[in-house]
Amino acid sequence: MSETAPSELPPDVGDTRAAFLLKAGVGGAALLGGGAILGAPGKAFAGHTDAIPDVDILNYALTLEYLEATFYTQALGGGGTTGVPSSSARFNRGAITGDKKFKGDKKSKGDKKSKGAKQFKRSDAYDLLSVIRDHEVTHVNFLRGALGGGAVGPCKFTFSAALSNVSSFLETAQVLENTGVMAYDGGIRYVDGGDNLQAGAQIATVEARHAAYLNLINGDSPFPSAFDQGKKPSEIFAAAKPFIVSCPDEVTALFGRLP
Repeated sequence: MSETAPSELPPDVGDTRAAFLLKAGVGGAALLGGGAILGAPGKAFAGHTDAIPDVDILNYALTLEYLEATFYTQALGGGGTTGVPSSSARFNRGAITGDKKFKGDKKSKGDKKSKGAKQFKRSDAYDLLSVIRDHEVTHVNFLRGALGGGAVGPCKFTFSAALSNVSSFLETAQVLENTGVMAYDGGIRYVDGGDNLQAGAQIATVEARHAAYLNLINGDSPFPSAFDQGKKPSEIFAAAKPFIVSCPDEVTALFGRLP
């Protein structure tokens, strides 16, 4: 695979790289202070000075998408895809909507006009969570298509405790989605190819929407701060480690090369 662009991009690609950096708040001190973005000594890289190829960052994202897609497929069932085994559902619609997270989720007496936020969550939760599952599977397919023969294989994951009950599933989903946002926000600084940068941004914003929804379900703010936090690959790997049984040698080597 070329290190400059995926073989195809999601629809409606329109924003420029510079516009994304400004809108995402990546500018800040980096743009004002010169830093790596505006020209550090030596070879120029988008937001870093070390030669990390885009293929490594795309495989980093793919590894995380394998984890998320496998988690949701085991929870809700589904056919999976390459690298994501098919699974029967751990929780059906009734289990999701009947969980204690939605306790007291009914219209007040005399309230004929509005269902209220919790009633909306109860009635749509299973379908929306299934859409999140499908998004994660689509992300795996997209990244594998972009990487072609350079795509790494999946790690072996375990979610036994996280899927012990619906509440644990929803709380773990919140953690994974927020971690995914931090992973993309932290990894995007190492991307040089404009098409790769934009593809990463388009996935990151969807992950943020997933996180906002899961935050609401779990009683937290959907947008807790003005800036999302980026984390280094090593920090993300440490956060994901409890769900990882083993990884292919190529993935272990990948994380050894990343910051």
